[in-house]
Amino acid sequence: MAAVGRSHVSRTEGPTVLTKALESVKVFAANTPSLRDLARGRRRVFDDVECVLPSRVTTDESLSATVSLWDEYLRLLGEYSGTFTLGSTDPEATFPDRLAVGLDDDPVQQLRGGEFGTPGIQYLTLTDGDGRRFVSNPVQVFDSEPQNRLYWGDIHLHSQYSDGAGTMTKGFEFGRDVMDLDVVAYADHDTMGFFIPPKLQQRRMRRRYFDEVREVTEANHDPGEFVTLFAYEWTKQPNMGGHINVYFEEPQDAELFDSLDPETNRYEKLWRALREWRERNESDVLTIPHHPAEAMYPFDFSAVDYDDELAPLVEVYSQWGSSEMPRAEGNPRPVEMGQGEMGDPGHYVQDAHELGYRVGVMGSSDFHAPRPGRSHIHLPPHFPSFADIWQDGVGWGHIWRIWEEGSYPGGLTGFFAPELTREAVFESLRSRSVYATSQPHRILVQFSVDGTAVGDDDSTVTADGPREISYRVAGTAPIDRVTVVKNNENWHLDHGTSDLGAGLSTYTRSGDVTDDTPVTGMAWDEERGSAADVYYLRVEQADDGMAWVGPIWAEPA
Repeated sequence: MAAVGRSHVSRTEGPTVLTKALESVKVFAANTPSLRDLARGRRRVFDDVECVLPSRVTTDESLSATVSLWDEYLRLLGEYSGTFTLGSTDPEATFPDRLAVGLDDDPVQQLRGGEFGTPGIQYLTLTDGDGRRFVSNPVQVFDSEPQNRLYWGDIHLHSQYSDGAGTMTKGFEFGRDVMDLDVVAYADHDTMGFFIPPKLQQRRMRRRYFDEVREVTEANHDPGEFVTLFAYEWTKQPNMGGHINVYFEEPQDAELFDSLDPETNRYEKLWRALREWRERNESDVLTIPHHPAEAMYPFDFSAVDYDDELAPLVEVYSQWGSSEMPRAEGNPRPVEMGQGEMGDPGHYVQDAHELGYRVGVMGSSDFHAPRPGRSHIHLPPHFPSFADIWQDGVGWGHIWRIWEEGSYPGGLTGFFAPELTREAVFESLRSRSVYATSQPHRILVQFSVDGTAVGDDDSTVTADGPREISYRVAGTAPIDRVTVVKNNENWHLDHGTSDLGAGLSTYTRSGDVTDDTPVTGMAWDEERGSAADVYYLRVEQADDGMAWVGPIWAEPA
């Protein structure tokens, strides 16, 4: 097995918890904006329209498009009057020609009863009175029912149960009714809330969270229309390890295995306890590491006996940034928030692949306010409204909006599943039939090696000859670059355009390339590595939207 990958340096002992806390204070102090800058955030200026449609449909299927109006700080804009002219790439589409919005109308409108009549990738466009064009998410239209639909979710949020703002009910409603998400999950901290001492938070979780949140999660669950998952975040304190989200297939079966309990205070102990729980309850549970490359709460894949069966995915992207690879190796969205990225190897998704772990990727927001699918702390500093504070209380979701914290738009997960049920969604997580995008970009991506797509056949092919790598991308903006990554190297680059004003023809890219080289795999050290070649896809749009898909493993014959 050939040694392919970055050079390794030894990990040094990090600073103390107190030092970490002082560093956090310095971050806020260094990034405090002026009152003048904050005052600009009180303006309410029309800036954007989101038009959301299902990503996979059939011809002549009756559809509903959710159209929402936003100001420049990503707040719903109710004080708007104007008419949008609708168009479509499909000459056979039967959507209305116009959408008129009055000052007293709801900023979220439904266009019901439209249809696409032509197979392929289709878009709707909305043009306002000033000639500004807004484009829907891409829609893949089929002649007949596809094997899988593509559903969208944000499954990592925080509420007032830990250090977030607002109720879970409000968040579920926002995700369902405003952002038209299919799947939403909260994952509040088990032992950490920043405003709450760890042991007190632990007691709160045991006494309230698991009972009350079960009820809220089930009350908002509507199979076929909207799926809610039950989760929590196993949260090590600063400099004591990274965070892992724990997801239960059935809320009524969920049990707290917290990071303060001596029986579950290490990763290996947690996974062992969850395996025993799974056998005992005949129910399923999964874990997903979060921001593994963030320096205050890092997850070191090289220092743990990683369980890629119980942890088949890594959250590659959230508002913290991307943990795909370090900044120095070309990461376009390196971790900036908190203490920034880790300098030592072992903490990145590419490191997990090099170590031989079979992990796929997903994305979420990790937003601490009731806005799944549309986080907004990455915007210029601005005050939350008095209504926000009155309705939601004070949490990081509002506090972060006042500082330049180095955040990004949150992430989304695309789920390939035959139906919108909790069982089907959970199976897509378990089988790695998912991929990650940045918000709100519902980028359509198909990626395969020798006809095997992500999630099929354990995402694995046998390389008994040349491998045919295929990709099809339909974006929400012009595609700047599509990169096929092989063994942590940019193996194939497909350049598009960085011109945001380019036409709809630049929103799609496709390619078929052949790899006829022998399988080399990767070596982390003398004992660990991947005997298979590892392929995944990275998509970059002209508007900074991104997607990550894969990997697919090619094993030697």
